[in-house]
Amino acid sequence: MTQQATSRREQNKLDTRRAIAQAALDLARKHGMGNFTAEQIAEQANVSRRTFFNYFHSAEDALIVSTESFLDQAVAEFAARPKDEPLLDAMIATLSATTKVENLQDCGDLFRMAAGNPDLLGTHLLAWERAEARIISAVEERLNGQASLLYIHALVGSVLSCAKAAMREWAAGEDTDAETLESHIVTALSMLRDGFSHPTL
Repeated sequence: MTQQATSRREQNKLDTRRAIAQAALDLARKHGMGNFTAEQIAEQANVSRRTFFNYFHSAEDALIVSTESFLDQAVAEFAARPKDEPLLDAMIATLSATTKVENLQDCGDLFRMAAGNPDLLGTHLLAWERAEARIISAVEERLNGQASLLYIHALVGSVLSCAKAAMREWAAGEDTDAETLESHIVTALSMLRDGFSHPTL
């Protein structure tokens, strides 16, 4: 098999995986969690039930692709920021990037859905844990031995806690568009950067 054929095959696999994940998200938005089956996801994605289970173990696994995609993009964006940029400024700039708005909306919607579904919540938290490990590695590489592991772990943990707090606030509010969620996250991270020195209402 030629390299071109292999690349095309891998791209087809990625396209199929994305189509299944999008079908799962569309059904979750339309019917709510727990109100659709793997068979319905497969039908929506125009694939067989067997194909669905070749890619995912459950509907929750398919749904979490959007969160993983957003977090993967955020990690890549952070790694590409200028090395002399202050860490928190780099993280704020990463999450402010307008190219992330679509995935951010999906991530926020799934965060809201997970609050009422233990299975999805567990999968969702696992995706964040994997992202945390990747962010820690990116920060370690960026600092190149100039900070302790405690500093790095505490910093990354604080950043992710702020992001989750912003998502909870957003999910409980009336304005549930991506721009509002982005604003909440940036505001929370700005509070962290400024040492929470200016309480807001």
